[in-house]
This record gives sequence, C-alpha cells and structure tokens, in this order.
Amino acid sequence: MIFPICAVFCLALTAAAQSPDARPRFEVISVKANRTGCAHGRGGGSGAPAPGRLRVTCIAVKDLIQAAYGTFANGPAPAPYVPDVVGAPDWIDTELYDIEAVPPGRATIDQMYGPMMQTLLEERFGLRIRREPREHSVYLLTVAPGGPKLKPAPPGSCVVFDPAHPPEQPAKGQPPPLLCGRASYRRDGARLSIDARGVTMAQFAGVTLGRAELGRAVIDRTGLTGRFDISVEFAAVETAESLGSIFSALRDLGLKLAAGKAPLDVLVVESIYRPTEN
Repeated sequence: MIFPICAVFCLALTAAAQSPDARPRFEVISVKANRTGCAHGRGGGSGAPAPGRLRVTCIAVKDLIQAAYGTFANGPAPAPYVPDVVGAPDWIDTELYDIEAVPPGRATIDQMYGPMMQTLLEERFGLRIRREPREHSVYLLTVAPGGPKLKPAPPGSCVVFDPAHPPEQPAKGQPPPLLCGRASYRRDGARLSIDARGVTMAQFAGVTLGRAELGRAVIDRTGLTGRFDISVEFAAVETAESLGSIFSALRDLGLKLAAGKAPLDVLVVESIYRPTEN
C-alpha cells in the first residue's frame, strides 16, 4: 500500500471564525462511499496528484482529517509526524470513500488538502475538531554507536514533490514520476516490509515509521541530512517479542530506537457524521 499522502503543523481553527463565504472551498464536490473495491489499496494509486482538481479513491475519513489538520495544515511545509485522531467513531478508519472536488482556479495541492479539505470535512461530514497538546510516550530515533549504515538516494532517482509546482502528469501509458519520500508497505503473515525511497530522516521517522503501527509516534533525533533509500522488514508490532524485531532491524541500519516522552498535539473529534452522497 502506498499512501498518497504522505507527512510542525498548525491547526487552522481560526478559520472557524471566518464568515462562510471567506473560507477557501471547492466549487464542485462529489462524495460517494466506495462499493467497487480498491485494486490499489487504501488511498488509491501512487501517481502524483494534479493541481486544480482533487480526486481520491478508497480513502478513509481519518486519513483526510490527518491531511487537512496535520500534514497540510501549515501550507506547503509538511508536518514531521502523523497526528493521532481521538474521540471519533470507528467508521472514520474503516469505511472508505471516493471524493472528487474542483476548486475555483488552479489551486495547489497543499491548498486543496489543507484549508479546502477542512471546509469540505466540516460542511459535508459535520466535523468539529480541536487540537489538544498531550504528553506522549514516543520513540526517539538516534544514530547507534558505530554510525549510520544507510544508502543515500542516487541523485535524480526521485522527484521532490513541491505542492505549488507539482511534476507534469505522464503521457498516456507512461508511469507516474517516483516521488521522493514515498513508502510502500507489504504484509506477509506476521511480517511487515517497508520500502522507502528518497526519504529524509524526519520523513522516515515521523511519516514512514509513523504508519508502521508501532503504537507510538517516532521523533527524529539523528541529526542526519540528505535523502536515503531505506528498506526494513520486521514482525508486526503486537507483542513485546515483535517489538524487539523493529529495534533489531533499525540497529542493522546503524540506527537506535529508544522509548521516551514528548509533548505532541492530538486531534480531538467533537462531532462527525456520515455524509449524504451525491
């Protein structure tokens, strides 16, 4: 599975004080429950989104909330970790939707997934949400004794995604560009394999490992710069024994994962309902 939406953010709750007409919004919106299946897994395919139109398939509302109030809440500066969403019914993480929306003009990706998506969620799903700082148990990612054993991403092997200037869409029949920071996840029984390309360490810690079901957010403390190709395989985190395997997998890369504490914001859902389809 490849997540399209890849990962400090600022929750734009001040937008709620604006008049409805002043808020950034889509002109045309289609929201439908997905009943056709998800050939490419949750979140749709791996291609780069196009400016001026939002189209997502097989997406959970939780993912949209994390994008709108987390990843893209601070405009083109992506968030360093995926925020927890609490207080919401289970269906926001299990029921999948297909959404198409057209903004006025040629809006950028961060505008559509950020403030415009906030308006869509609040108006179509009745979302009321607040940010709340909480002390969290986290994992701190540092360099292990002996130094890192990471493979630098070859120059030109991936395209750094700029929401304001996304790459050109490929010609018909051609593959989409490989975006830096993307990661694929594959389960084989109890084992989880992660293959990340062109990731910074902040992305690898906060986003790549943040979606690996470790039970805690991961904070980058390596001090490493540059982009890396990183592949790890470990047992799915369900028991103390399987936890040890992720520690071992990262030690093989010259990295150390240690338990710690850090203040992180969570997104608290006060109300939400299923939308009327159109």
